[in-house]
Amino acid sequence: MTITRRRLLAAGATAGLGLIAGCSDIARESLAASPATVSPAALEETGYGEHTVDELRIERTVGRFGFDRTIAVRNWNAEYDRALALEALGLGRVQTAVVSVLSTPQIAVLGRTLNPVGEYSTDELVALIQDRYDELEDVQYVDGELVSMLGSETTFARYRGRARLVPAETTIDVTIQVSEAVEHGDDFVVGVAVYPWTGNVGSESAAVRTLLEALEHE
Repeated sequence: MTITRRRLLAAGATAGLGLIAGCSDIARESLAASPATVSPAALEETGYGEHTVDELRIERTVGRFGFDRTIAVRNWNAEYDRALALEALGLGRVQTAVVSVLSTPQIAVLGRTLNPVGEYSTDELVALIQDRYDELEDVQYVDGELVSMLGSETTFARYRGRARLVPAETTIDVTIQVSEAVEHGDDFVVGVAVYPWTGNVGSESAAVRTLLEALEHE
């Protein structure tokens, strides 16, 4: 894994984007989520800053009754980061603590949910992250807790793994925290955090929890 600003978290935020394979029953040709973002007050409290709020658009061609059509799904990824001290690697402070929030439309037809993100466990989400970026290695479950996101309690699991840090040409231990999806409005929302596994794991985890508990979503 290349930890150069947000690549590590981009993996988590886009992990579930194989959203509409086989969704030939969708009546609309465009489905859109609303961005889920962290409140300014929570950013100020934790020292994180907004890096980007990007639309992630995916198009798939599906077939039905011998006809093909293209369906577009618009997801949103909000990314936040802050610098952590990595003096042990001779790097000083590096922007390596990153939090991403993915919002993706639920995509339901006749009461059946076609977007698999809503059913993924945290283990499945982490497996998708590893499939997307195979430089992330030796990922092991550590523990989990409940976190309140957008008025709903959801599982927030912590993992430990190894990732490549490009400036130092070395690998470091990292913490990966992943929430199960919560339903809010017409969307699913998932939170992912990645940061170096250091003596500050507890305080960084608390900061991440503060961010997720301060999410805003239309």
